[in-house]
Amino acid sequence: MARDYDAYTRRGATIAAIVIDPPEQNAAMVEKLALPFPILSDADGERAIKPLGVWDAEGKMATPAIIVLAPDGREVYRYAGVDFMDRPNDDEILEALSSLGLPATETPAGTLAHLDSRPSSRATKLENLAVYMRGVRFASMALADRARDPFDKEEAERTSRMAERYVAAQGATLRLVNRAAT
Repeated sequence: MARDYDAYTRRGATIAAIVIDPPEQNAAMVEKLALPFPILSDADGERAIKPLGVWDAEGKMATPAIIVLAPDGREVYRYAGVDFMDRPNDDEILEALSSLGLPATETPAGTLAHLDSRPSSRATKLENLAVYMRGVRFASMALADRARDPFDKEEAERTSRMAERYVAAQGATLRLVNRAAT
């Protein structure tokens, strides 16, 4: 979404991610990825995650999801993924937004101001993310070649395509971060 942020704002979207991580870690993620939208904290899921029905009670965390709400609060699109890499294609989300016929929202210049950032000790450095995702891509391609069940093959190929999109987005993010640093 960050890579195609203008496509979202032209359709009237205001984007915010909601996660269980603390605000300082969210600020670090926004900074690292040069995100043009905020990441909000809902540590126990009570304020937004559970009310939106995307709480994983077993894992005690949010289910990866994308939900498009109309200005009147009506849900017009929902995608609930199975893991952190499971994301829909942008086209599906943009189509749902287009159906609302909203005026464009203002696109902020650069990243949004946040509090002091403190990355998690588990955070992958931006420069290492592409290497990781390339590994995911090639591993899932190998699994797709070995899969006998059509569903397993389709899942592996979908994971490979998602990893490919992550690698492309990471390259764009690195260019944006490097430009901002100079």
